[in-house]
Amino acid sequence: MIETAYLTEKQVLKIIPQEVHETTQGILQILDSEYGSQRNKYEDAGGYVIVVERKEELKEIKDKIYFDCDDVMAEYIDKKVCCNGETYTSSLVVCSND
Repeated sequence: MIETAYLTEKQVLKIIPQEVHETTQGILQILDSEYGSQRNKYEDAGGYVIVVERKEELKEIKDKIYFDCDDVMAEYIDKKVCCNGETYTSSLVVCSND
């Protein structure tokens, strides 16, 4: 599992497929420009990105965050098929009402 919130942390994305890397980097750029690169990723607006690579990692997320992942409704879900044949999805989950 990769958790990142700032474009300056983009080096941690080098281990994932290029297509996922590019998508995640674009999201981080938006978060930094709209909410600031000095924000607290857990307490301030803007949030962070989690790249889940194995089903077992979902349990870690459920234990870490304050809402029920089984009942959450994603704002959008996008499917990415990478050139190496792996399939990833990108989901936006809003955790507050700001």
